[in-house]
Amino acid sequence: MMKVENLKKNSHLTYTVTFTDSDGQTKAYVVSEDLVVSHRLIKGKALDETTFRHFLADYSIDSMLLRTQSLLSRYPKTIYETVEYLRKLEVSESQLKLIIARLIQKRYLDDDNYVKMFIEKSFFMNGNGPLKIEFELKQKGVEDSLIKSSLEILSDAIIQKNLNQLFDKKLPAFSSKPRAKAIILMKQYLYQKGYELSVCDGFVSKRSHLFTDDISERKLLEKDYQKYMKKLQQKELTSYELNQKLISHLMARGYRYDTIKQYIEGRKS
Repeated sequence: MMKVENLKKNSHLTYTVTFTDSDGQTKAYVVSEDLVVSHRLIKGKALDETTFRHFLADYSIDSMLLRTQSLLSRYPKTIYETVEYLRKLEVSESQLKLIIARLIQKRYLDDDNYVKMFIEKSFFMNGNGPLKIEFELKQKGVEDSLIKSSLEILSDAIIQKNLNQLFDKKLPAFSSKPRAKAIILMKQYLYQKGYELSVCDGFVSKRSHLFTDDISERKLLEKDYQKYMKKLQQKELTSYELNQKLISHLMARGYRYDTIKQYIEGRKS
């Protein structure tokens, strides 16, 4: 039988609890406030052998549990991520299981809720698509079934709304690009944000009329042609070499071959 001889409050939400055994021997433990509350420790309380063993088991993980709770309060994590965090701190497997169980019990760990919050931030705030969200959640050790069921809230209409917002925001950045290249870059941008390639292709194709028109593209082509021509004129090149370098450079800029040929031949006539 162990009796609580004294309970003293320290700073930083810790207590020093002193026990006395049946032989009159005393031993003090510095514990968290949570441990005091969960075991209902008060001066004069007696703990039988089984109850005291439970106290010692909780005491063995108390400081690490408190440290992990503090971390999760600031930076929410999945169960898998938390297990990996504790293993890096070389916590024993038996203590790790106890800590994880306590964290789940206290709702510091809840993968269902974590996934909901992650989707809210990643999709609705940052505009990331289902593919990217699925990949990142798998990296965090979330079960496939939970990911799949959670992503079902993202209907086609909601995804289209996100794509519209991303498209409208990014379109001005491609105004100085040739039309064909701008369309390719937009598709790549949306795909990299985590949307299905076929969805990106169809979405951008339906809005292809919003990119640089033929008149504007010709002005861009002329500007790029003149700029690169000045550089090439400083070199000793044959007419054929000059023509080939111009075509190669302008194609790399995103202009179509037939558009370039038509422009160059138009300048000669």
